[in-house]
Amino acid sequence: MNKYSEIYIVSTNSEWADILIGGLSTIFVSYNFQHLTSLSNLWNIRPRTIVIYDKESLGNPSLNLVSPGERGGEWVIVNAKQCDTESSAGFIALGFSGLIDKAYTIEMLPKAIRTVISGQLWFSREAMSLSLKQATHIGHQSNHSINILAVKYALTVREQQVFLYLLQGSSNKEIAMQMNVSPSTIKCHVSSILLKTGKNGRRQLFSLLVDNEKKVLTPTV
Repeated sequence: MNKYSEIYIVSTNSEWADILIGGLSTIFVSYNFQHLTSLSNLWNIRPRTIVIYDKESLGNPSLNLVSPGERGGEWVIVNAKQCDTESSAGFIALGFSGLIDKAYTIEMLPKAIRTVISGQLWFSREAMSLSLKQATHIGHQSNHSINILAVKYALTVREQQVFLYLLQGSSNKEIAMQMNVSPSTIKCHVSSILLKTGKNGRRQLFSLLVDNEKKVLTPTV
């Protein structure tokens, strides 16, 4: 008996989902495939169930309140944008098992599913490396929160690095020296972070992190 028995394809693009299921069902012949157009019923999922999340049709999973750690199952994001790989550490923090760029979804999904079935993650080597590096900068809980915020606000890798330094109280000049770029470049990154998060200054950025950590630490009833 297979450890995994169900694979959900969640997408509002029915034509694409049907094509995907048609191909995958010939490879994973003993698995039951289901196509869902919404996330409303995907709660209390059995631990070994796989969920394929079509980001192109459904949008940012963070904005849809998708946290695999709360919903259960093994979730793989497909049809992602190339820039989404810069938020891979955040997706990992949220509990996702994999991320595939749109250009490679059809080609790589079967291998990704096999990898997830074997208990491993399917992210690029660069993404895994970034996730480990970020974990060494500040405390685990704060790092976890920044990763999640990076997904929610689509922060680039550089913006995530600047965010980390800001939380440590570094000035623009100090950050520029650490990252080997000009202070004007750091100023642009800070402005972009403030614009994306809707905050007006560094103090508000810190409060954003604190508020997020409170949500993480507050148990759901």
